[in-house]
Amino acid sequence: MATPRRFEIGTLLGDRWKQWENFAGQHFYEDLNNGAIQYSIPAGYEDSPQDTWTLDTSKGWQEWRNDRTHRIRRSNPNPPPPRTYLDVEVTKWLLQVCEKKNPEPRLYQYRIALMRILSYFFPSKEGFSLAQEPRGEIRHNDSEVDIVVLKCLSPPGGTPHAWDYCLVTTKRPGESWAQVVDQLSRRCGGTDNSLKQVYGIVQVGLEVQFFRAEFGVLTALSERVHLVNDVARVTTLFEYLKHRPLALI
Repeated sequence: MATPRRFEIGTLLGDRWKQWENFAGQHFYEDLNNGAIQYSIPAGYEDSPQDTWTLDTSKGWQEWRNDRTHRIRRSNPNPPPPRTYLDVEVTKWLLQVCEKKNPEPRLYQYRIALMRILSYFFPSKEGFSLAQEPRGEIRHNDSEVDIVVLKCLSPPGGTPHAWDYCLVTTKRPGESWAQVVDQLSRRCGGTDNSLKQVYGIVQVGLEVQFFRAEFGVLTALSERVHLVNDVARVTTLFEYLKHRPLALI
């Protein structure tokens, strides 16, 4: 294996393994006995829930040192429970990428950021699932896929089924808001739910608006809100959707 560009982090307990980091921020390990490199944590040095960690801020950034193995981590091994979706590290990073103007974020980056937020409010452990697939009529310049929040239900003795709970149409900043709302209306009209009721969200860049749809007719539930600047309001709206399910059949 070719030796990647790297800088040294430290040596694990026992002085056999040296820990390195490449320019992508990826950690890997060198066996000092034979020079072999691997990206998995060496056997016996994996983190344990019983491990204790020491925080080091002397280098201009935070890193945590495992007191048992001497392995280094850049992220907190025991993070506090998130208070909002912005406290989830990956979500915060994805939103920061979308806020950059150089280079201009691509459409899928806005979509992925919102999917992370959706998974925060609609977790799989509560019977929700996220998908990217089309609904309803697709016209020229429409997004080819939508974000679909599915609610998985199984009646007693019946067959499990995934129902549309919320449909999301995403566009980059600068797109006509009215046209995106029109696209969401057509998407919601194409839901497979028997009563044609479903929640909907328009996303243009980092702004979103919440709707209730019945046979494709949208009723606004909110004003436009910003995913970074209006966290409290966004949270209230998602909680509203989650705790007020619409009749499916």
